[in-house]
Amino acid sequence: MPERNDQPPPYRPGQRGSEQAAGGARQGGPADGGAARPADGGLGIPPGGTGGLRPGTPPDGSGPRWVQAAPPEAPWPQPEGGQPAWTRPGSGSPPGWTEPGPPPSPPTPEWTKPFGGLRPPEPGDGGKRRFTRKPPPPPTAGGRVLGAELALVLLLAFAPGLLGLLLLATSGHGQAASIDKLGPAIGASIFDTFLSWTPVLVLGYMLVRSGEGYAAIGLGRFDRWDAGASATLSIGSWILVFVLSIVFSHLGSRDVDFLPRALPLWFRVTDALAIAFTAGITEEVVVRGYAQTRLEQLRAPTAVILLLPTGLWAALHLYQGVGPAVTILCLGLVYALYFHRTRRLWPLVVAHAAFDLTQLVLILLTRS
Repeated sequence: MPERNDQPPPYRPGQRGSEQAAGGARQGGPADGGAARPADGGLGIPPGGTGGLRPGTPPDGSGPRWVQAAPPEAPWPQPEGGQPAWTRPGSGSPPGWTEPGPPPSPPTPEWTKPFGGLRPPEPGDGGKRRFTRKPPPPPTAGGRVLGAELALVLLLAFAPGLLGLLLLATSGHGQAASIDKLGPAIGASIFDTFLSWTPVLVLGYMLVRSGEGYAAIGLGRFDRWDAGASATLSIGSWILVFVLSIVFSHLGSRDVDFLPRALPLWFRVTDALAIAFTAGITEEVVVRGYAQTRLEQLRAPTAVILLLPTGLWAALHLYQGVGPAVTILCLGLVYALYFHRTRRLWPLVVAHAAFDLTQLVLILLTRS
């Protein structure tokens, strides 16, 4: 003879004949010690009602009550607080759970233009945003390869100029003789331009081959922040150089004739444009963009990152005298610090080219 099944029927909301004690049926059988559960017609539930007294319940109604599950189309009860304490079957949450609220809003993205970024305030900061600089891209090669490439680029960029300074110092002449013949002047201009662009072409090839691209050295897309920073740096460069030239005037300077008056005017104008744009692009790309990026990827100290390339660049200007070289060193440190904090090279390229072009235009106007 099969054993008697005293387990309560499963609770299936919305299905007729599935009832559950409102006081909570204990596992192992109904509260009345195993009495058979009648269907919905034997509970004493009035027609259209949702519940009634369990058989054997005291007349005062103090015992548990049987509750009939509501049909699927019936509205679900709401608690006093207004938030539903349980959800419909199939929503993924069992009865007694509350649905999670709306997802939290994403954190505010860091503002990265034009000076790196402003980190959202953290507890204990007093609600102030903290500055965060943009780091260089991760290196794509080992330290030895990066060091060899950097040494090659610096050799191509500075060896010709430093060799010329050495020859000038050992020749006994205070300054190099200017070329006032058109043919030799054109040849000298082409040769100087080639020497200036050679390291840029080499490092450009290495950046493309490694997959880093020109954005790795700060030559990303030129935007309105770069335009504003270019104008600010151009004006600030003139003010700084004017003040420093007065401060370091006692160190001495040499009068270098960049554009000899014996040459035709068309050549002097063309040469002035070539000098300004070549210096603005090549020197900033090599000294600030490439050298500082590689030194930082090699984990060099910040002082080395700022002073080594800028010091070599300032040494190339010793032919103008000690005073101008020190002035250019101070200006270069300002440029180096700007790039170290922002990693934006376009403003420095524009400011450098504009500074040199303005200086050469003044020479043309005053010595024509």
